This record gives sequence, structure tokens and C-alpha cells, in this order.
Amino acid sequence: MEQQPWVCPQCARALSPEDTIVFGHGLLGHLDCRRPRVLSAEERTLLFIYCRDHQVAECVRCTGKFRLREVASLDLFGIRSHGCPWCHTDLTDSIRAHLYGCAMLPVEVRRRAQAAREAARSLVKQSHQLSDAADVLLREAEAALHALRDTIRQAPTLSAISETKHHGGQIRLLSYHVLPMHLQVGDRFFDETGEWKIASRPYSTAGGKSVNASVRRVDQPATVEDRTWVAHERIRVRAAPQSLEPSAP
Repeated sequence: MEQQPWVCPQCARALSPEDTIVFGHGLLGHLDCRRPRVLSAEERTLLFIYCRDHQVAECVRCTGKFRLREVASLDLFGIRSHGCPWCHTDLTDSIRAHLYGCAMLPVEVRRRAQAAREAARSLVKQSHQLSDAADVLLREAEAALHALRDTIRQAPTLSAISETKHHGGQIRLLSYHVLPMHLQVGDRFFDETGEWKIASRPYSTAGGKSVNASVRRVDQPATVEDRTWVAHERIRVRAAPQSLEPSAP
């Protein structure tokens, strides 16, 4: 019997090992269904820290070579893309290939990044397995991703030391999509009422189908509420502004 690929619950398209995915609570899905291979927040952070001062992409169609700021753009929906400024060819694969082979990345950072990428690829390839085996792969992928994020935050860099010394030398991701159970105290998000900050560690309810956490209004610190999210729906969050993070090129 032919093994069926995992399908993204948002767009109902089959996942490919080359897609950028998010995962948790037994579910896999695209980070961006419109651009399945978009760079992850972790990849964009590494590019900004280590690769912003040299060429990161080559367009095989028009033979141009470009720096990150020359190919990064935002569409009307706030979705980031990386296309050739001359012929508009998608350069995501070229940028990703550069990143994982760039000599500017410290050995440990590159090793963690490669491990996280391979763990996600393996998870998609083997997502048809029995639940016990799939759960093991899921935990391995989550562990690899968290290890990469910790390494990014802790690794000293020549390009960031001077900029971060007055911020305690810590680097955090600018923004990323995360499942509710992976929210961290201090993460911020927006809704129709304003900007909120996560004030307590999240916990699951309703048999793991929902996630709760206390949140505090950023412009009204005395306003504290309890929020509930569907466990498998991703939230776009950003880190607190006192930590240095990459801005849009």
C-alpha cells in the first residue's frame, strides 16, 4: 500500500521535505501556505547576523549576485519574500544553500542550524509512520529547533557584539510563528485591542486542545487578562524590544 504524505491542515496540500514547516501537538503544517519554502525566522536571523555584509544569493536566470538587503521585500500582507531584483526569480533556495555552507557562521551555530533543518525534513519524510515513531521524530525536531534558538541567543558574533553590549549581549529573534504551548514569558503579540505581553507560562486545558496564559497590556501594565488559544493554531509573536533583533533589510 502506498504511503500517504502528510497534508497541511491549513491549505490541504501535501507537505514536502523541502517546505518550511511548524509542528507540535501531533500536527505539521506550512509556516506560510502561500510560499511553502519561505525562510524561517531562525534562518533570517542567522542571515542578518552573519551574512548581511556579503552576497548571499545568485540568480541563475540573469547571473546576478546579491546581498540580503537587495533581495528581501514585504508584500501587501506583510509576507517576506526573497526575489531577484532584476527578473523576480525566487532566490529562497539559493539563499538557504548559502546560509548552511557559509564560513562566517561559527561551527556550533552552523551545526545546530543544519541539525534543526534535517530534523524537520526527516519529520516530514517519516510523518506517515505509526504514531509512536512519529512522536519520537516530533520530539527530536522540537529539541533541535529549541537548541538552535538557544545557540542563536547565546553565540557571540563579531557583527553583533558592538551593537549588543548595551543590551547585555543577547540576541533574540525578531518575530516568528509559534504554537501556543511554545510561548515564552515576555513574548509580544498584537490583536484588535492593542499589544500584549505574555505574563505567565502557558498551560494546556481541554485535554490538550486549548492553551491558556496570562497576558499584560503593554501600554496599560495594570491590565492583565487570561487568554485561550486553540492548541494547533500558530501565533505570530515578537520578542521584547530591549533585546537586539534584526530589522527588515
